[in-house]
Order: sequence, then C-alpha cells, then structure tokens
Amino acid sequence: MLRRQYTSFDYWLLLATIALTVFGLVMIGSATRINVLGESRQFNQQLTFLVLGLVLLLTAAFIDYHFIAKFFVPIYLLCIGLLVGTLLYGWYFTPRPDVWRWIFIGTPTNNIGGMQPSEFTKVFMIIFLATVIDKFGAVINNFRMLVFLGISIIVPVGLIFVQPSLSASMVVLMISLAVLFAGNVGGKHVFYELIVLTPIAMFAAYDLGREQPLIADRIFQEYQLGRIETILNPDIVDTDARFQIERSIAAIGSGQLTGKGLYQGTIVQTARLPHAETDFIISVIGEEFGFVGLMGVLLAMLFVVARCLYTAATAPDMLGRLIASGVGMMLAFQSFINVGVVTELLPNTGVPFPFVSYGGSSLVTSLIAIGLVINVQMSKSKSIFEE
Repeated sequence: MLRRQYTSFDYWLLLATIALTVFGLVMIGSATRINVLGESRQFNQQLTFLVLGLVLLLTAAFIDYHFIAKFFVPIYLLCIGLLVGTLLYGWYFTPRPDVWRWIFIGTPTNNIGGMQPSEFTKVFMIIFLATVIDKFGAVINNFRMLVFLGISIIVPVGLIFVQPSLSASMVVLMISLAVLFAGNVGGKHVFYELIVLTPIAMFAAYDLGREQPLIADRIFQEYQLGRIETILNPDIVDTDARFQIERSIAAIGSGQLTGKGLYQGTIVQTARLPHAETDFIISVIGEEFGFVGLMGVLLAMLFVVARCLYTAATAPDMLGRLIASGVGMMLAFQSFINVGVVTELLPNTGVPFPFVSYGGSSLVTSLIAIGLVINVQMSKSKSIFEE
C-alpha cells in the first residue's frame, strides 16, 4: 500500500510548487534589498515558514483526507474560534483599533511571530464544505440545507470583513461558492438567486460610482472606497494606492522583454515601490526578469492549478473532487486578483500571489492545500475516461 502511494505521488505538482516558492524567496530577498543591506528579516522569516510549510504539506499528503474530513465540525469551530479570537486580540492589543487581522505570540509591538487566521480559513472552509456536500449529497439541495450552507459561509466571511479585510473575505466567499458549484449545489435555486443578486450588484456598481454614495460609505472603510475610486477615477485621485499602482506599472514596463537582472531593478532597489515583497512581488519580477520572467511564473502557476483540477477530475469520490477543486480555485482566484491589482485592472487590495509573495500564513496555507491535493491524487483509483 505504501509503495503504491509513493508511485502515485504527484511529484510534478510538488516540484512546480517548490520552484515557485524558492523563486519567490529569491524575489523577496531582492525586494527587501538583501544584496545591499546584507540581511532581510522577511527573507529569513519566509525561509522558516517554507520549511514549516513543507513539513505540513507532507503531513497533509500522507494522512488520509477521509480521516481529516471526519473532523469537519471541529475544523469549522476552530476556524470561527480563531476569527473571533482575532477580533478580541485586536481589540485588546492592536495600536490601530480599526484593523484587527493578526494574532501574535506576545503583543503586536513585541512578539516572536504570529498568524493571520483569515488565510487558514480558506483551507478550513474547503474541507468543511466538501465534507458537508459529500455527507448530505442526497438532500443537499433541500431548502434547509441551502440555508445552513449559506449561514456557514456568511459567518466566517462576515468575521473577516469586519477585521476589516474586504479582499480576504471576498476570496473566502469565492472559494466557498466554487466548492458549492463543483458539488452541484443550488440546482433550480440558482435562477432565483440570480434574480435577487443581479439588481443588487447593479445598484452596488451605481452607488460606488457616485461622488456621494448612498450606502457604500456605511459598509466600506474610507481607505477601501479610496482604492475603488483609484480605478474609477484615476485622473483625479491622489492617494497612496494611486502611487503604488503607478510605481507598479512603471516597474513592470521598465523590465521590457527580459528584465534588468536580479538586484538590478532601479525602482525596486531604490525602495520606490511600497510593499514590494508582499502584494506587489509580481512588479519586482516584471522589472528584474521582464515579460519572460512573468510568463514563466504565470505558466508555473497555471500548471499547478491545472494539476489540481486534473486531480479533481480523476478523484475517486466526491470528497476528493471537491477538495482538489477548491484548492485549484483558491490558487486561481488569488493569482487573478493579485495580477489584476498590479496591472490596474482591479482596485488595490491586499491579496498575495500564492507561494511567491511574502507572508507566512499565506505560504503555509497554500502548501497545506497542495498537500491535500497530493493526498487525493494518491487515492485515485479510476481513469478520467471511466464512469
């Protein structure tokens, strides 16, 4: 049995993931100017989280996902507990009383590390929803079950939204909807949902475009509205978000076809691109490795997503299909949003590029998710062409 597991282990998926992560580590070093300063706290932390993440990846790969799914209720309760704990911790400790997103070992100003529970929520929700759909498939489109699923999703999404983290809440929502779609949840109710949601979406777009919103300013933080305004009215907005976007596009454009070379990016190396190692790591790659480097990273990510979806298509059961689908969509959504932000297609928002951007919680979560996909792959028992 163990030998069969090793022979069906998805080494290609693992190698592509490690390649992205190691390349990201190099780019974090460049973004934090490790070549000039001689040391980078972000580089050292990311390296530590990489080692931890790989251990957890292998753990997630070799513990049967059916066994993990047995704890779907405790996993969901842990998810909610961490999100509530984040708000309580932030309310008590955080110097900025309007932003509560992290739990540190110690205080925000004197700690030895911390975590961002909203990142782990992504994997927790994939496991929880996949298990619920698998267990209650016969009655999953019952109205009461749909209400239960809706509430189960709204609670963590709402807790993340009030941190506030609009981007993370939207990613968790989209991941959850992707799992529901893969599980054929909704059926005839989808039509009625579209009837309700379409006018709401149209009104939201209209309200956000107004100089004086009717209700948007009561829902979104001022900085969030400012980021949206950056896209809607780029010529009249003068904000930090606008500056970041302009520097990002300038960095990518200046890299041209093959880039300026590692540590040679004039915008990055002169610290003129804020948060270059996190949300704008793609801009660093564009300046130093050009279009060729960007395409290499995007193609590597496309390969990872494709392997996840292939695993879903060939999974031995619904549970495995939904887990692999959820992970694939998680990586695809985050990649799309991150690239959309750095190229000014989307409002400036804090979504990291998976495996590449600096962020311990994001990296560990993504590596655990890949471990789950490898787990499903090793349990595969039928061909994609079999019924």
